[in-house]
Amino acid sequence: MSQRFVVFDAMGVLYRHGNVVRGVLLPYLREHGCTRTESEIREVYRRCTLGEISTSELWEILGVAATDADYCQRHELTPDAPEVLRNLKRAGLTPLVLTNDAAPWSEQLRRRFDLTPYVEQWFVSSEIGARKPAPAAYRPVVAHPGLDPARTRFVDDRATNLLAAQIAGFEPILFHSEDTDAHPEPGFQPHVVHSMPELWTHLTDTPWP
Repeated sequence: MSQRFVVFDAMGVLYRHGNVVRGVLLPYLREHGCTRTESEIREVYRRCTLGEISTSELWEILGVAATDADYCQRHELTPDAPEVLRNLKRAGLTPLVLTNDAAPWSEQLRRRFDLTPYVEQWFVSSEIGARKPAPAAYRPVVAHPGLDPARTRFVDDRATNLLAAQIAGFEPILFHSEDTDAHPEPGFQPHVVHSMPELWTHLTDTPWP
């Protein structure tokens, strides 16, 4: 029988800000004197999180003297996230992460918040060359050893990403963040949770296939 997995989004689920550009990157850049428009910043960020440019090239293109380590200090952990990841492993559920991010930032954040011991594998968009909700972003997760999407729950704060996950065969769970309402998917009604304790209750109390 296949294992039971829980796939987590990072931004907006494990970490507080779902809209990383507006909530973290843009304020950071403005403090460092960047005058590029938000749309220009978003495009450079998109290219970086697809692996088309490095994080050092991102800072150079945007004209700021910044470091990955300093930038990553601006992120905040979602309350109770480490406890839920740790307890899931104890409950026989295997956490994975699929995130739209640059690999150096993803690695620094998981080290900073000590999440590495609790997650079996991190799938980062800059390494796989695809961002959610593109179908290609989900394929490496589907191919993970022992994983059956029908026995895997997928947690994200954007309905657009969850609809694509459902099409790939996963059971979707919407984790409501400050960014959730900006990305509606009309007619799509996944189960909704608003906190890590609520997510824990749903994952452990609801029967699995």
